Amino acid sequence: MDEEQTALALYQALRAHGEAMSGPELRKAAGLDTDQAEPGLRRLRRLGLIREDRDQLEPVEPDAALITTMTAYEARIAEQAGSATAFRQLADSLLTVYRPAVAREASQVEVEYITGPQQKKRSTAMLMATTQECIDSMHPGPMPPMDLLEQSLRHDAAMIKRGIRLRCLYPQSLLQGTRYAPYLRALTALGAEVRIVGHLPTDLIIQDRITAVMSTNPEQTFGHPMLLIRGAALVNTLNTIYEDYWLRAIPYEQAAAPGPGPGSQESELTTQERVVIRLMAGGLSDDQIARKMGISRRTVQRDITKLMDRLHATSRFEAGLKLAQDPHLFGQLRRER
Repeated sequence: MDEEQTALALYQALRAHGEAMSGPELRKAAGLDTDQAEPGLRRLRRLGLIREDRDQLEPVEPDAALITTMTAYEARIAEQAGSATAFRQLADSLLTVYRPAVAREASQVEVEYITGPQQKKRSTAMLMATTQECIDSMHPGPMPPMDLLEQSLRHDAAMIKRGIRLRCLYPQSLLQGTRYAPYLRALTALGAEVRIVGHLPTDLIIQDRITAVMSTNPEQTFGHPMLLIRGAALVNTLNTIYEDYWLRAIPYEQAAAPGPGPGSQESELTTQERVVIRLMAGGLSDDQIARKMGISRRTVQRDITKLMDRLHATSRFEAGLKLAQDPHLFGQLRRER
């Protein structure tokens, strides 16, 4: 017999007896052994058709068992409904309160990777058009073509006319020769604050102190993707770096002023040579110095050779030692810092 048939045989034997029976008595009355009767008894308990009092079993009417089963089912449904309501409330709090808070926290830093000249042009134009207070920039070189510099001057003039404060940092290497002198003079004449420093680490533009644009290749800006960075959490660090270079730089008018006469001690080193010396003292290779200053490797080697000759040094290391011991040259380096 299957479980249902066994349960029915036990139930009918219990009702036929008319009184409470023990388990062994019921099995005997139904003609079943222990292994046969046990599944049937479990089935009767689930159906609620037997009532157990200690070791005595009594039959329960099917209608009464049905009412008990329905009552238990309704209680479980009510409990599940309460659990569902509690779940909805928890999910609502997680989705509408806590998740947006975390999203706002994460949105404090947003980095956009921009490729292609047209996309870069559009992003830069929108950045300039939406500026409210200031633009801080540093340009280590190499410089863009002159037609782009002239276009940049027109944009700068429009922003200054709107009351935007422009601060611009350029490397000392631009003071060598006359190629970029007209651009720097024109930029200063517009009202931009232009300062000169020994060298700069990367091309950087910071808008209103909350948005920044950087090249993905610090050694070369043109032809490489750029990063558009939003959010004070990261841009604050870039602001700090910029301010450090700004405070160490000198105004363009002072940097471009004629130096001492050819007979003076100061004329022994050109501005470019002083920058090369400082970068060399910082441990940079000839190629790294050339890229930072926007000059050729041969020019760097020529300046270092002239320095070694002046110091009567047979190696770069010896030149560095003598440079540290020379009060005049070391003094110039300290002013560059």
